[in-house]
Amino acid sequence: MKGLWVAGLAAVLAQSAGAQEAPKGKAAVDVVFIIDTTSSMGGLLEAAKTKVWGIANEIAKGKPTPEIRMGLVAFRDKGDAYVTQVTDLTKDLDKMYAQLLALRPEGGGDGPEHVVQALADAGAKVSWSKDPKTFKVAYLVGDAPAHEDYADAPKLDAVVQALVKKGVVVNTIQCGSGGQTQEQWTRVARLGEGRYAALAHDGGVADSGTPFDARLSELGSRLDGTTLAFGARRESTVASLSAARGMMAMAPASAAAERASFKAGSGGSAFEADSDLLAAVESKRVDLGKLKDSELPADLRGKTPEERKARLDATRREREALKAEIASVAKERDAWRKKNAAPKGDAFDAKLVETLKVQAARKGIAY
Repeated sequence: MKGLWVAGLAAVLAQSAGAQEAPKGKAAVDVVFIIDTTSSMGGLLEAAKTKVWGIANEIAKGKPTPEIRMGLVAFRDKGDAYVTQVTDLTKDLDKMYAQLLALRPEGGGDGPEHVVQALADAGAKVSWSKDPKTFKVAYLVGDAPAHEDYADAPKLDAVVQALVKKGVVVNTIQCGSGGQTQEQWTRVARLGEGRYAALAHDGGVADSGTPFDARLSELGSRLDGTTLAFGARRESTVASLSAARGMMAMAPASAAAERASFKAGSGGSAFEADSDLLAAVESKRVDLGKLKDSELPADLRGKTPEERKARLDATRREREALKAEIASVAKERDAWRKKNAAPKGDAFDAKLVETLKVQAARKGIAY
């Protein structure tokens, strides 16, 4: 039942806006995770669910601060419940995370998986940025080699080269050990102008909970609660917020804490101008005085222009106070972790962030 509930939350969040390009010329990072979701990958999937918001926070530390979009290609093999499931690149990381949280390790068991189809879909079904300044990277993560014997599938080298032509760097992360996988995925990384790495089957991620996680999660929920849903997307925005609350209630505590930091930080996009009234007014997308009552949040209807402005000013002050408190608690959390949790350089998130920071320099993003 829990799996069905999470899938339902993912469906609600998936109704939000799809892939959105960063403004031309702005520093930007497109990241797509291509993940084997067969039965043997349970440990890695849990590691990804725990660490993906932390990865987003690390990416956001780049200078200049990049606009971040993430996407997901889950894959198995022929005869399983699905061959691939694609979540397109989006700035709405809640949408991507909901899809990740809904994934369950099932199927497989016969050796090779349909890695070729996963890479092909990453090229054909993902809306990679067309801006040559955007750093575009894919991470192929799994423990089994590709079926290269399917007559109806393209060639492995060809699908990797198709991604490279789009400007995408292809990195490979092998879980566990296996000679055939290592040999093949080293080749994929070489063709993809990326890196090959290997790590433990469970992703090498230990429990990273801290005494500050619950407080950060609560502050993040309060920050979400300052959203002023308006206009044609009012109902869908409210539904998405509700789904996000349910989603994070089931997420690892450390993930909820990292999400709060991301939403409140310079890398976050907690409030979009097409769904939040304050963001729309601040970006001059709408004129508060010209909006119809029917387009406003319920508590702003029937109010004078002065009362509307006062309400927005109060919301702005509340947000800034919450962001400041989140930053303060996050700083305490980081200090606690440095003192109490030994870093693991061979963990999933560490391997991924290490390669990304080096490769992003090609596009002028420094760490």
